[in-house]
Amino acid sequence: RPIEKPGSEFDLDVDCVIMSLGTSPNPLIKSTTQGLEINKKGGIIVNEDGLTSRESVYAGGDAVTGAATVILAMGAGKTAAKAIDEQLSK
Repeated sequence: RPIEKPGSEFDLDVDCVIMSLGTSPNPLIKSTTQGLEINKKGGIIVNEDGLTSRESVYAGGDAVTGAATVILAMGAGKTAAKAIDEQLSK
């Protein structure tokens, strides 16, 4: 759980902020996406490129692995982006 560290606050000058919160897959994914294979913990099953059981549908991050690091999620995104680019280039 987060623990406050007094004096650690700072401001960043940014144009956009994207929040990503959560450590487990949204349970609605299974019930609203027909044909999407899910493991017993609710994670989306993907191949090594992040491709799900649905054609042209990719997934990564906590929706696949459960709670993990942002570095792993970023890596999954990069892998999926490369596979998507290769698919679209055909």
